Amino acid sequence: MLKFVTELFKPNAPKAPQPITSETSMNFDSREVAPFLTQLANNHRFAFPEDVAKAIGNVLGDIPVEDTKRWKITADFDGRPILIEIEAFMDDIDAPDLYFFSTQAAISEIERELEAFAEAIGT
Repeated sequence: MLKFVTELFKPNAPKAPQPITSETSMNFDSREVAPFLTQLANNHRFAFPEDVAKAIGNVLGDIPVEDTKRWKITADFDGRPILIEIEAFMDDIDAPDLYFFSTQAAISEIERELEAFAEAIGT
């Protein structure tokens, strides 16, 4: 009985993030990347580390044309840990293609945010 009671109050072991299974992408002007990532981080279904949008936005100007930079982020989606990888390919000066890699559910939500962002900026 005592073992049962102590198991109730024992902290749960952290769950491993779900594997990456899907991707989506969109072309941006460099100045649009941080606002989009801020919008994504404000989505109630996601919990990103603090200042992800700022950190990625600050690095974009240092990526040469035709080069790539990739970030691996541990985040939460609907309260469960996930991995999100964001890759920026500098297609042209100040015009990165952003690729997002994660679970299908997270990618579906990112695609909704991409569509809303594109509509809001008129593209």
